[in-house]
Amino acid sequence: MTTSKKSLLFLFLGLYVVSMIWLSTAWYGSFTAFHFFDDLLEWQYLDKLGHFFASFHLGLYFYQVLGNSHHLNPIQRKKWISFSGFLLLLPIEILDGFSQNYGASPADLLANGLGSLYCYSHISYRAVASTLPKFSFHTTAFHWLRPDLLGNTFAQQALKDYNGQTYWVSVSVNKIFSTTFFPDWLALSIGYGAEGMLGGHDNVWQDVTGKTFDYTSVARTKRFILSADVVAAELMKKNKVFSYLFRPFVLLKFPAPAIEWNDRGFFFHPIYF
Repeated sequence: MTTSKKSLLFLFLGLYVVSMIWLSTAWYGSFTAFHFFDDLLEWQYLDKLGHFFASFHLGLYFYQVLGNSHHLNPIQRKKWISFSGFLLLLPIEILDGFSQNYGASPADLLANGLGSLYCYSHISYRAVASTLPKFSFHTTAFHWLRPDLLGNTFAQQALKDYNGQTYWVSVSVNKIFSTTFFPDWLALSIGYGAEGMLGGHDNVWQDVTGKTFDYTSVARTKRFILSADVVAAELMKKNKVFSYLFRPFVLLKFPAPAIEWNDRGFFFHPIYF
């Protein structure tokens, strides 16, 4: 393992330990006996896609950092390192299980496992290697109605306001159509999102004073989106400037025109984030 890779690994592990300590003391207010909580049907499954996405990319990151054939043979790399995302997310589920306000989620554990399994397939099979899960976010007006749950700052909203999140699967256009006609960096991306969500299951809640808020008139709508994307790895090969410029788009969907379909019909977005 090179010195730079070791530095990246130790930096990540250090941040991970600090974040786990912070979560256990600041995020979780009080603890109780370990218990489970069924949240499968909350947030139109977007939180589950978030678990899948995180597990996949954590596993891929550690595979790329530690996947050195001089230290581990290919079978060991695929079998163990690609599942590191599941292992790294497991302590969060354990903390949830002991939290009085939460609970360990079997659906989250399943999503974490599927993300790691997809990572294994991504590094093992050429057909799956041509696909890549991605994420995008845009701010919405919904957080104004419930900022305590959906976030006040942009960073909080990116994590908590599922109305603005979209999860994508991008694949090279040339590989889709078995051609070399298009640029290698051009990808087609299929996304899923939802909006109109002011709560996990419905849009009715009570605040700390007991006052009831009823927004059942706000429709909870699933959204399916088709858009163009970039294969960041192909562009990063071209020069050092591109290597830095397009590095975030290994994880993030590149802003581009998009066509959306939902239960109200088709819509065109000149630029979709």
